[in-house]
Amino acid sequence: MKNYFFAIVSTTIVCGFATGFNPTTSNCNATEPAWESLFNGKNLKGWKNPFDWGQIDVNQNKEIVLRGERKYFLVADRRFKDFELEVELNVPAGGNSGIQFRSHYHHNRLWGYQAEVDTSDRQWAGGLYDEGRRAWLVPLKDNPTAQAAFNNSAWNHYRIRAVGDHIQIWVNGIVTVDTHDAVTSEGYIALQHHGEKGLTYRFRNVRVREIEAPPTLNLITFGSCCRQEREQPIWETIAAQQSQLFLMIGDNIYGDSEDIDILRTKYETLGNNSGFKKMRATTPFLATWDDHDYGVNDGGVEFPIKKASQQLFNDFFNVPQGAGSRRHLGVYDSHVFGPVGKRVQIILLDTRYHRTPLLKWPEDKRKTPGPYAPNSDPTATILGAEQWKWLEQQMQVPAEIRIIASSIQFLPAEHGWEMWENYPRDRQRLLDLISSSGGRSIVISGDRHIAEISKITIGDRQFDIYDITSSSLNVPSGGGNAGEPNRYRTVDDNYPLVNFGSIEINWEKKDPEIKLKIHDLQGQAVFLNQFRLSNITAK
Repeated sequence: MKNYFFAIVSTTIVCGFATGFNPTTSNCNATEPAWESLFNGKNLKGWKNPFDWGQIDVNQNKEIVLRGERKYFLVADRRFKDFELEVELNVPAGGNSGIQFRSHYHHNRLWGYQAEVDTSDRQWAGGLYDEGRRAWLVPLKDNPTAQAAFNNSAWNHYRIRAVGDHIQIWVNGIVTVDTHDAVTSEGYIALQHHGEKGLTYRFRNVRVREIEAPPTLNLITFGSCCRQEREQPIWETIAAQQSQLFLMIGDNIYGDSEDIDILRTKYETLGNNSGFKKMRATTPFLATWDDHDYGVNDGGVEFPIKKASQQLFNDFFNVPQGAGSRRHLGVYDSHVFGPVGKRVQIILLDTRYHRTPLLKWPEDKRKTPGPYAPNSDPTATILGAEQWKWLEQQMQVPAEIRIIASSIQFLPAEHGWEMWENYPRDRQRLLDLISSSGGRSIVISGDRHIAEISKITIGDRQFDIYDITSSSLNVPSGGGNAGEPNRYRTVDDNYPLVNFGSIEINWEKKDPEIKLKIHDLQGQAVFLNQFRLSNITAK
């Protein structure tokens, strides 16, 4: 962004995004009790068929046997949330089956996650399918190792692990799925017969163990805008906070090129920084991008190598195959942490991939310090239709607090640089979506090379929405934006030096206490806003 004036060009801060982040890391203290069998080998006690068809037996070999001419499911009559499941199954060539988990059902209908059993030539057994809802989540068309894991007309061992939004599937010891999805957090286990007439499907050794809920997030740190070639002393300061999660929210490198090799080299420079590597080794990371790491200043939908740039982003940050930002165009994604009553959902928006061109003020009518004017054209958008659809679904995922990461500022509306106000229809749409979803949302943003905290009160629902901006990790404005207008600012002025942000949640209070802080290079809080969860909850 060109919205700053460099009075000081000094320390470097690396925005360490989702490198090496694996939600399993956040569950490293979970306890795993002993296995328990879901099938006693004698009868179908604890199981039910909610369909009006299907032939189900238990044979002398202690196997569940399914036959039928129409698709149906045999359901274990017990709900599971976080668990590990093992099943052995034998499906003959020509058959199609699946293992359902976190599923739900009515009479003659079932929907939810499915570990695919596919004996066809496409070899997608072990993929992740969303039965009755979104169809394929993780097909195996580009994963030959996973495709080769399943053996037709033989016994196969499936292992399914679902903890928080982290879903993993193994077939015969080979990882076929390692992804994240937050649509369903609990439900039933079931076995499918797809309805292939004359084919018999057999299941045995069905066992499960429940896993302790993911840990509660009490402290989250975040930052943006890092020039990869500069010094980055701030990593040591951030690491000293001992946060459970770090969010990198854009301009993680200054790539600014249509040459993918140049972008790759700059990511490598960031990755080789000693402070960044140490931080990455001790703290889980999640990330989204802004314009410079996307590849072009103030860029949007028109960027010609955006697909290649997204692939590079995913690879650098070790985004698992099948995760959100590998399933769709754009790096948007979502994660849920913590047990019921203390759930924090992290929503990472992509304000670049689908953003339509900015509208500039005519020079003789310019009303803002920056060059950009509000564009009320109905086709003007930041997120694009598909990301909006996805976001509306994510805002229905059960969570006590949502942290929405936007690379550009959401609430400030007067400076004329990149911000949501440049797309007023989208800005109002997100305000309305937060309100209709019950509030409980905090926006974090970057981009501006300053730090500040903004707040808007939604009068008819009587709740507040905060936007806490942290920028820059090592490219500060140095004071060039002092006194910039922002009617939503909760502090006296913006902070122009190196900084990072934090969100602290005290769940021990009956009405949880939340602290939003901006920290300087030494880790001292230069801004603090403190409130209760009820203050951001729609009435």
